[in-house]
Amino acid sequence: MSLFFKKKKQKPSPDGELTVRREELRSGGEAIESIYGEEETAPVNKRYKRAAVVVGILKYIVITAFFVFFMAMTFVYSSQITIENFRYILKDMNLKIPTGIEEYGDIYYVADMEQSYAVYRDDFVCVGRGTLEVVDMQGKQIQSAPLRYIKPRLVTTGKYMLVYDLSNTQYGIYNTFSLLHSGTLEYPISDADMNDEGYYLLVSRDAEYKSCVTVYNKEMKPVYVYQTNDRYVYDAHLYNDGSFALYTSKAVNGEVYSEIIKGNIKDKDIRVTFERSGIMILTAKNSGNDTTTVLCADSLLFFSADNLVAEYPFYGRVCRRFDAGDGNTAIVLSSEGAGADCTLLVFDTAGKVTAQRDSGSDISQLYCVKKNVYSVYTGYVERFEINTNKAYSYKCGYETKGLVFVNDEIVLFATAGSAYPVSVYDDFKEITG
Repeated sequence: MSLFFKKKKQKPSPDGELTVRREELRSGGEAIESIYGEEETAPVNKRYKRAAVVVGILKYIVITAFFVFFMAMTFVYSSQITIENFRYILKDMNLKIPTGIEEYGDIYYVADMEQSYAVYRDDFVCVGRGTLEVVDMQGKQIQSAPLRYIKPRLVTTGKYMLVYDLSNTQYGIYNTFSLLHSGTLEYPISDADMNDEGYYLLVSRDAEYKSCVTVYNKEMKPVYVYQTNDRYVYDAHLYNDGSFALYTSKAVNGEVYSEIIKGNIKDKDIRVTFERSGIMILTAKNSGNDTTTVLCADSLLFFSADNLVAEYPFYGRVCRRFDAGDGNTAIVLSSEGAGADCTLLVFDTAGKVTAQRDSGSDISQLYCVKKNVYSVYTGYVERFEINTNKAYSYKCGYETKGLVFVNDEIVLFATAGSAYPVSVYDDFKEITG
């Protein structure tokens, strides 16, 4: 071992390479020595030293160029540096989202007889005949845009809001703070939809065709048109991948004939996935993952992808209200005539009846959301839990025109001129007896 400790340190070789000495010791084993001693350092590589100097110079050049660019843009575009633009930047950051009902405020807007409500980017939106209003959840108004609509309808997605005048020709595309695009068709709009990418679909007609379906991209330019002279399109859905579904009816030899047509805006081919005579399709809703419930004049049709899996006839009863979502379908059926009894039926995606209960004849709205069915009546709202078969009630005290679902625990009750938060679990009381 003494040889190991007394061995002299090796000097670096002229070319800078690491020199290693191995020596067999009498006691066995190996000894490995580095060229670097306790006070010696590795030689400096001249190539990397030059690179470090260049990088340091570039750093100061970039900082100087950024400062000059910032000052120049501030001077040139000073008129566009506004509080509204800063608010728009901060809006997408979602700095504050209410987490409890105590953080929500009462929301006020212009009262109107015709209104549509929704949540868009964590804000409440109300569209009436004369205005579109966006109000945050604390009650502060963000936007108020004038309209001249007769039957306003609202579609919201992650990117834009689509506002259109049902059975009239006007529509507009909005974000939280402003109108992005407005258009007027030659003939009235009968239906519309929008996907999360900002593409939107309008159903109308023209001088030569009974139905005309036009899809626009997120730059508001038309990218696809489907025209038909023998079908009426009653409902249309547009999906994120560019595919669409059209629910149509037509007359064949004096008899009603219905079809479901599917296609993609990236492909000119379309296909008829379902056809049947003697029924009239009215509307359709997505009930779950790749499942759809179709409402006909006298029955419900349940589809998994393109396959019909179940059918439920009404047996002479009429549909009062209908909705679907989150794996369930809800419908209120009644016999015809004044004072007729009403029944609420709940189905799963396979078309099986999973629950039913009596329903009031004065029901005005029906929502199927998060394993609950909400029925809106005059003066109160009833919540039916599908999994437990229990019913709960909340007395509103005055007319509720619609419900807006903020999250799993908070519902906004919208009236003609205001909306207020209600806790799903704390404010609803169980119906017993």
